[in-house]
Amino acid sequence: MNLTNEKTKIRGSVDVKLIGPDGQVKDTRYIPNLVVQNGKNYIATRMLGTSNTANVSAVSTTISLTSCMTHMGIGTSTTSVAVADTSLLTEVVIAGDITQYFRANVQSATANTGVVTYVSTFTTNNPQRTLTSNTTAVTEAGIFNSSSSSGTLTGTMLCRTTFNPVNKGNDDTLQITWTITVS
Repeated sequence: MNLTNEKTKIRGSVDVKLIGPDGQVKDTRYIPNLVVQNGKNYIATRMLGTSNTANVSAVSTTISLTSCMTHMGIGTSTTSVAVADTSLLTEVVIAGDITQYFRANVQSATANTGVVTYVSTFTTNNPQRTLTSNTTAVTEAGIFNSSSSSGTLTGTMLCRTTFNPVNKGNDDTLQITWTITVS
């Protein structure tokens, strides 16, 4: 048996569920996604079990180890995902008629047999629009190790995905379940 041919793969998938104010599911999506290079580097640094900064890639990318993946962000870009992505391309920000937005906390995270699952919910009024529409056409999502979302965007992004618009109204909630599989 030749063990040197083992090829470990990291895959992600996203389930998106839009829930109306009446509690009824309005839309659901299943999207395979890409674990970006910074995400792969981040996973490698977590194996070190330290909170120091580590140089783990052939191109000398430095990744902070200070935090586990704790938040999800949403955006409006439809540009295809690339392994070199380091952030959402058009993360929602407080500007114009958007008066409120924040990355959603990871409410639960579980690990079992090479699979990690994260769940976050963007509650009512996140984002909140006031002038032109009460609906945001969400077309991208990412998982981060930082809550920062306005002004300077910070944190390491593990994964990014894009999808056809999910029209989240102010009164809707958007639940994202992200599954990362190492096999």
